[in-house]
Amino acid sequence: MSAQHKKLFELKQKQGVVSFNRSSHILLPLNSLKSLQTISDVQVQQGSLRTLPDINSSPKIETQSKWSKLQKISQTFRSPNRNLVIPAKRSSIQRMSISSQFKNLVKFTSSMQFDGLDAAKNIVKNSDAVVVKMQKTQNIDYLAVGLGNSHGNQGLNFSKIITHCALDQIVHAINDIPIIGLGLQIHQSFFNIYQKVEQNLIEQTDFDVKNNGCSLLSMIVVNNSIYCANLGDSKAAFFCKKDFDPSGPKEIRKFVQKNLNFVHDTNNSKEVQRILNKGGKIDQAVYKGRKCGNLKVWVPKQNQPGVKLTRCFGNLIGKTVGISAEPEFSEFKVPKSGYLLIGSTGLWEILDVLVIDQILDAHFPPTCQEDIDLAIKQIGDQTKKYWDQDGEGLIDISLILIYIQI
Repeated sequence: MSAQHKKLFELKQKQGVVSFNRSSHILLPLNSLKSLQTISDVQVQQGSLRTLPDINSSPKIETQSKWSKLQKISQTFRSPNRNLVIPAKRSSIQRMSISSQFKNLVKFTSSMQFDGLDAAKNIVKNSDAVVVKMQKTQNIDYLAVGLGNSHGNQGLNFSKIITHCALDQIVHAINDIPIIGLGLQIHQSFFNIYQKVEQNLIEQTDFDVKNNGCSLLSMIVVNNSIYCANLGDSKAAFFCKKDFDPSGPKEIRKFVQKNLNFVHDTNNSKEVQRILNKGGKIDQAVYKGRKCGNLKVWVPKQNQPGVKLTRCFGNLIGKTVGISAEPEFSEFKVPKSGYLLIGSTGLWEILDVLVIDQILDAHFPPTCQEDIDLAIKQIGDQTKKYWDQDGEGLIDISLILIYIQI
């Protein structure tokens, strides 16, 4: 050892620094390090570096770091088959069936149509079109509903063509939309379809659409979601049982009623204002020199169109004073089991909701198809009874009753 090295060695001894021989440092195998969860678990070989005795060698190494979790999430992707989800590499393929998330909650459906009567008790044939169909897309069952109500002299053929045409296009559109993202795209789809039906009606049919028109209430029921597009004076409402509180005040109604759409007629102040802004007139019809009946839409100085509704397909004369073919869209999440009642204007104008409550309560919950068929018949019979109290006749009525079981 040279004098310089000897002097350096003595200086290190005074400062308490212990030297070591590089050849005595033994490297541990990489596999053994990976198998151990903490550095402190590794046996320090003789002659290797040592830490201070009062400080732990190192914190624990996490078996799955935050970065590895993020990497696993980033590797998750959806395969071309929508029913397959591959979480990450080296993991087993997990099959997630959409049908396990979206179930058919529609238990029973029933529809009924009643003819009208004029003042002389002559039968006025029902001119409404009713469509209630269970459809399937991506292994999911969903319910498509349509209620078209025509006015003018074209009758049932007019409402049938419009209702079926619109429902067919809605079903076709839903088949092209992923069920998971249905709520994000269906609004625009409804709007585009209604506009297309209006355009085709005017340009590609032989119907006289100057004074003839048709309202349309269409709905899609998927799982516990109800998507509704309305144009006209039909109405839908969901009825579910109230939560009973024995300590609370006694309530008359037994059901909570949630209206699913706005009615477009002269009872709606916003609709009336739009008609007035477009130069239209809102007034009663004149019969034998006296005004009578409901408020209706008129073109000034003309005895037409004389309709109560403010939105519909067709009716080009009414379109000059603000009658619109633009639907309103709504989305409703069903909170619990209950009835979905859809009816033309003849139901909601005359029948008290307490009567509807009593009939639905007597058949809640329905245990078979006969229960819901009887319920809808009783609602229709009561509506006819109240309409004809003065012997002045009744208008035609169309009803759809759906039981959704959560």
